[in-house]
Amino acid sequence: MADSVVALSVVVGELLEGSWAGLDDAGVVELARRVETARRRLEAFDARLVAELDERNVAGQRVVSSTARLLGGVLNVSAREAHRRVAQARVLGPRLTVSGQRLAPVRPVLAAARAEGAVSGEHVQVILRALDKIPATVAVWQMEQAEAFLVERARVHAPGEVAGLGRVLVETLHPEAVLVEEAQAARRRWLSLRPAGDGMVGIRGELDARTGALAMTVLQALAAPKPTTQLPGGATVRDERSAGQRLHDGLRVGLKKLLSAGALPMSGGLPATVLISMSAEQYERGTGYALTSFGQRVGVAEALRLAGEGLIGWVVQHGSGAVLAYGQSRRIASAQQTRALIARDRGCVFPGCTDPPEWTERHHIVAWREGGATDVDNLCLLCDFHHDRIDTEGWAITMHDGVPWFTPPDWIDPSQTPQRNERP
Repeated sequence: MADSVVALSVVVGELLEGSWAGLDDAGVVELARRVETARRRLEAFDARLVAELDERNVAGQRVVSSTARLLGGVLNVSAREAHRRVAQARVLGPRLTVSGQRLAPVRPVLAAARAEGAVSGEHVQVILRALDKIPATVAVWQMEQAEAFLVERARVHAPGEVAGLGRVLVETLHPEAVLVEEAQAARRRWLSLRPAGDGMVGIRGELDARTGALAMTVLQALAAPKPTTQLPGGATVRDERSAGQRLHDGLRVGLKKLLSAGALPMSGGLPATVLISMSAEQYERGTGYALTSFGQRVGVAEALRLAGEGLIGWVVQHGSGAVLAYGQSRRIASAQQTRALIARDRGCVFPGCTDPPEWTERHHIVAWREGGATDVDNLCLLCDFHHDRIDTEGWAITMHDGVPWFTPPDWIDPSQTPQRNERP
């Protein structure tokens, strides 16, 4: 056997130094398949080898506490990887009775498939994880059928799909396990928000199944990419955000809607409100950082945007600390004005956007802090994404015949032809 390993090493060396000349694309794909099969078969041999080390108690003879520790020291692998190999070897490798008689592996069907190279190490992990959750009270023939079923699926499906089938199988044979697993998972739920020095906030955590389902449903609904808008002259306006950025922005939209709905519990005798303080100079210039009541830094420009949407309470202070101005930033359109805007705009009015009124916010065409009135003729409905574009990319809004028109910046459309949303 040692000579075979030497020969294998020689063959691998030849492969590493070999040329791809003469192989077309189909040939390279076929080679990848064969290498994967060979890799899987080597993993099966490795299981036999580890099982042999375990059976001989080589670790004990070398005064090492376990086979896993022996592997870690000899092969320089992590403790986690060493324990994984030993655990798999004990169920996939050959066994010996006390009298020295050889027995089949604990999971013979899975072991045979691995020896063929038909299943990968990931397949082995998800199958063993599923089978381990089936209690010993289940009949032996049912366990054998469960193993055969999962192995057969692993021959043609990716590990993730096999894991899903394994969960269904466990639910069928051991329904009580679902309740236990859910309870264990729920105890692991956690969430943390950590403000960074630059105003960003780090978010980490794990959501339980119920909260995760709600979060994914809400965020996916609010994070869809915006349609591309075609402008005269061939210019286009695209949604360039990554999937992660869209999810982030969807979270912001959801939080703003919750805050503006006024459905949050009272705090200190007041409705839940984002409270931000800034200096008089910051207020006038619209630059620098303001502070929230949590001590988080927020750019003054962003704070004033939130104020314009009626989502924060603000305080302007003199350098001495005296309060110069405060308010729950006025300018929220009344219910009657909002109904009029919905009737006129029927959703986000940015050219090409199809977001409905429920996903929009009221935008002052002439900013409220610049004296813009909270009148229907100075308001329009914009979704959060296009609200950002208006403020940061140089778009201008003008009213013609009581309808908002949008003039793009010259870097998007050199002709700067006004556009409107042609919602049917």
